[in-house]
Amino acid sequence: MEITNLETLFERGLQASSLSDKQQTVLRVSLTLFSEQGFDRTTTSQIAEEAGVSAGTVFKQFKTKEAILAALLDPFIEQVVPMAATEFADQITTHEFATPQAFFEYILRDRIMFALQNQKQAKLLIQEIVHDSQLIKTIAVKVQALIAGSFGQKLQEFKNTGQLVELPVTRVIQFFIGTLGSYVLPRILMGTVTQLDVDQVSQEAAQFLLHGLTPNA
Repeated sequence: MEITNLETLFERGLQASSLSDKQQTVLRVSLTLFSEQGFDRTTTSQIAEEAGVSAGTVFKQFKTKEAILAALLDPFIEQVVPMAATEFADQITTHEFATPQAFFEYILRDRIMFALQNQKQAKLLIQEIVHDSQLIKTIAVKVQALIAGSFGQKLQEFKNTGQLVELPVTRVIQFFIGTLGSYVLPRILMGTVTQLDVDQVSQEAAQFLLHGLTPNA
C-alpha cells in the first residue's frame, strides 16, 4: 500500500510557494520545534537561531508566531488532509476483503503506518487540537465527507451479509477511530510510535473491534 508522506507534500508546498529560501527554512525549523517542544514553549528567538537567520527575517514574512503556525497548519488542513483521506478511500475501493477481520486489519495497519511516517505533523496537529476545539471540527467535516462513503459502504456490505451487528455505520466508524486513536495518539505524543509492532497491534485492535461488532460474539 502507498502511504502519503506529509513531509514530502510539505516540501513540495514550500518549493511551489513564493517564500524565499530563508523563509522556507523558518517554516521547516518551526515545524520541528513546535512538534518537539510545543507551540507555547517555542520562542521566535529559538526559531531564528535554529534557522540561522535574524529575528527580523522571521517577522518580515510572519508577523507573529501564530502566523507561522497558521502557515504550517492551513495548507495541511486544506490540502494534505483531504488528499490523504482520498487515498485512504481509494485503497478501500480497490481491494477485496472477504471478512471484517481482513478489512479492519488492513485499514488499521495502513493508518498506523501513516502515523509512523508523519509523526511531526500529527503531533503538532494533536497538540493544537487540545487548544483549539474548532480545529477538530474543521478536520472532521473534511474527512467525514471523504471516507464515510467507501468506508461506510464496505461496513454496510458486511452488515447486509450478517457479519457485523446492526448498528449505524457512523457509530461503527466512531468505534474504529476511537480504537485506532487509543493505540496511536499516546505514542505520538510520547514519541514512542516507532516501538509499535504494527502487525501485532493491527491484529489485536481488529479482534477487539470484532468482539463488539460481530453478532453473537
